[in-house]
Amino acid sequence: MKKMVIGTLATALVISGAVGINAFAEDDVKFSTEQSNKLIGIEKAKEIALKEASGKFDSVELETENKKTYYDVDIDVDKNKEIEVKVDAYTAKVLSVKESDNDDDDDDMEASVKTTSTTSLISEKDAIALAKEKINGEVIKIELDSDDERYEYEIELRTKKGEAEVKIDASTGVVLEFEYDDDDDK
Repeated sequence: MKKMVIGTLATALVISGAVGINAFAEDDVKFSTEQSNKLIGIEKAKEIALKEASGKFDSVELETENKKTYYDVDIDVDKNKEIEVKVDAYTAKVLSVKESDNDDDDDDMEASVKTTSTTSLISEKDAIALAKEKINGEVIKIELDSDDERYEYEIELRTKKGEAEVKIDASTGVVLEFEYDDDDDK
């Protein structure tokens, strides 16, 4: 009798394990199918976000959270207010629009770089092309920032080796710095 009960329990465990593994496999297939679609790209995400909120583009970053991949686009409305628009990276659907206090150091940037006209800066498209000349990868974040009293594009790319960052002088187009990020902070 004991052998029969133990045999029945063992069979039940094997069957339930197989069902559980199959359920996980189906989730993985569904997730990889969603992820295999083509990304809409930074420019399209920026365009969509600027239709949701009027203001000055600040930054865009490709993020993944809870198996959902989206572009997080920040738009400065004024020096005290910022709007964050999350755009699905595959469907271009707006996932959320949130208003918050602008906690960037843009006031410092504007004061320190006041003599530089933003019209004399290279375009984001040109900055991305320069970054891709140094490091082959997909752009996941681009931000125009001020450092040492000059405008710089900070561009993050996803490569086969991991993530990489390229800093480009936004006035001259000179690549100031590039490095692969071998930290595993995510």
